[in-house]
Amino acid sequence: MTDLKKELLKVFEKSDNPLPPGVIAKLMGIDKKAVKKIINELTRSGELIKLKSGRYAPAKEINLITGKIDIHPEGYAFLTPLTGGGSDYFVPSMKVGNALNGDIVAVSLEKFRGKTEARVVKIITRSMQKIVGRVEKSRYAIYCMPLDKKFLYDIFIPEIHAKEVEEGDIVIVELTSYPDKKRRPEGKVVKKLGTIEDKGIENEIVLAKYNLEREFPKRVIQEVEENAEKLKKNTGKRTDFTELFTVTIDGESARDFDDAVSIEKTENGHRLYVHIADVSHFVRPDTFLDKEALKRGTSTYFPEFAIPMLPEMLSNDLCSLRPNTKRLTMTAAMEFDNNGKRTGQKFYRSIIKSDKRLTYTYVFDVLEGREKTRSKDLNFLISESAELAGKIMKRRAGEGMLDFDLPEPVFEFDENGDLKDVHPLDRNIAHRLIENFMIEANEAVSEYLEKHADASIYRVHDKPDRQKLEEYENLCAAFGMPVDFGESVDSLAVREVSEKINDSQYAHVLGGQLVRAMAKAVYTTVNIGHFGLASESYTHFTSPIRRYPDLLVHRLLGTVLFNDPYNIDGGRLESLASMCSTAEQNSVQAERDIQKFKTLKYLYEHFDEPFSAYISRINSNGMFVFLDKLMLQGYVHTSSLEDDYYALSDDGNALVGRRRKKRFHVGDYIEVMPDKISYDMLEAEFVIAKG
Repeated sequence: MTDLKKELLKVFEKSDNPLPPGVIAKLMGIDKKAVKKIINELTRSGELIKLKSGRYAPAKEINLITGKIDIHPEGYAFLTPLTGGGSDYFVPSMKVGNALNGDIVAVSLEKFRGKTEARVVKIITRSMQKIVGRVEKSRYAIYCMPLDKKFLYDIFIPEIHAKEVEEGDIVIVELTSYPDKKRRPEGKVVKKLGTIEDKGIENEIVLAKYNLEREFPKRVIQEVEENAEKLKKNTGKRTDFTELFTVTIDGESARDFDDAVSIEKTENGHRLYVHIADVSHFVRPDTFLDKEALKRGTSTYFPEFAIPMLPEMLSNDLCSLRPNTKRLTMTAAMEFDNNGKRTGQKFYRSIIKSDKRLTYTYVFDVLEGREKTRSKDLNFLISESAELAGKIMKRRAGEGMLDFDLPEPVFEFDENGDLKDVHPLDRNIAHRLIENFMIEANEAVSEYLEKHADASIYRVHDKPDRQKLEEYENLCAAFGMPVDFGESVDSLAVREVSEKINDSQYAHVLGGQLVRAMAKAVYTTVNIGHFGLASESYTHFTSPIRRYPDLLVHRLLGTVLFNDPYNIDGGRLESLASMCSTAEQNSVQAERDIQKFKTLKYLYEHFDEPFSAYISRINSNGMFVFLDKLMLQGYVHTSSLEDDYYALSDDGNALVGRRRKKRFHVGDYIEVMPDKISYDMLEAEFVIAKG
């Protein structure tokens, strides 16, 4: 927090009443315009509340909590406080008011039947200005039906603002008024995207929904073109590591290579070099390029393309660690003993030349003996890396590091760009090898900056909520797999449960639910450790091409090691960390939506085919099923079970036929077929396959 912010808050500490901006400026002895700027920042952060009178008061003084509201499709919500940390607050549907998902709101806390609930009393900042939706026309009115199940209103569109749109068109609507007690929201059509039948429309919908821009502003591209080659030649003082045998290891479709590794055998173990693209050399603070990178915060990956954080000239060329090409890097050289314990590290501003571009599949095949290479250097690097990675993984497992081992969906397209298959990608030792090397580098950098920098940015992961773990224990019991996290939850206990789940036939279902029971990892300047990695100090250093926090960490490291002129106070760094967390969550949700959209479109093309599924959850109206091939959850309604009348069992874990006593139990394997697909809600309903 800046000194002026602290001084302004002290003014309120000395006052018994809310204050207008003019009085605050007079008491501080500074310009009213400057005071308003600080007030706006403190209001956005939730520390001050603007009252109806136009005066301001600290939120805590009027018993209000400010935070971001997350609305559930059924109407209730949860509030995540902007300051002070702590648990989320439950907001019943009747106390949400006219808040929209993602709004910054102020709530009061109330007791109801012995439990604390929150009531929205003020909307501070609206999150939504534009909505993507489907046009519906009636005889008397035109509406936009949002393609967002967390937006709980249909939007009225006056005819003058809906020219040349037809029933079923997918459009972007700009809100002109927000909902209140008397009326629904109104808006105007600002862009027509097409219809749901159009090829690739799902990409356009998700891009618009999450405000993702594929193209960069012209001034950013111009700035890169003017400066990049000059910066490439003006390398500054660097350590030359070009003689080290160095490789990149990535997926087959990877285009930007921001990390490479080298390894040496030492008397006491191994020396591992993790070379990371020196993006900070090309992306200088406060340039147009830097501001655009911060705005994006991260790269986002769609099945067919990426929305990069940096322009292609940097992400796929000058910063990318291409083989047989000299590149500028930041290197973490780490010493490991024979037990895989890191015993020392040094950091360098360096130059490397990657010798090979390897893939996970190739490395795995070499280790399994399916591939042969005559290169002694390559054989040495792969075998020694696997040996060191094995020791690191064994050590970290003993410390309690979690490995949920969840597969990601793979989308395969034909030569016409049509989706031909969806299936899970299982990780192998090559993936884990690189992941663990990067974790070690991230941890080494974090520990160094924590000791030597005035302020740093951390990747933190809080302990899971005990209530969520109890709910997960009940879920596993329903699957016939009892688990117990113990009284005082630690990462070792969670790892033990995770390993049991991973070894079961329900790994895809229960593994995903375990991840959801964990807290979210975020960026912050306050180090509380990383529960999932069992790390006391952790940051992100290894992916500056695609993550802005890594770029910040590179700048901080350059300031400490090489006296780079990057001056940033803790308050500004915390603000940047928060922005990065928000951008990451937006990107993750966009990636989930596009994957689900693609999967539903694939399902539509295979509407008459049966799919294997596990029953993952049951309620009185039906059962949730998980299609393991598509990694998709759906629903089977009891009304589709025509052989009997089914009711919920006493323990809530089965549907039981009234006459024939046939049971559908949580964990059962069944065959299902698609019945209904909703692109509006990104949901699918199924029926039991006959025969």
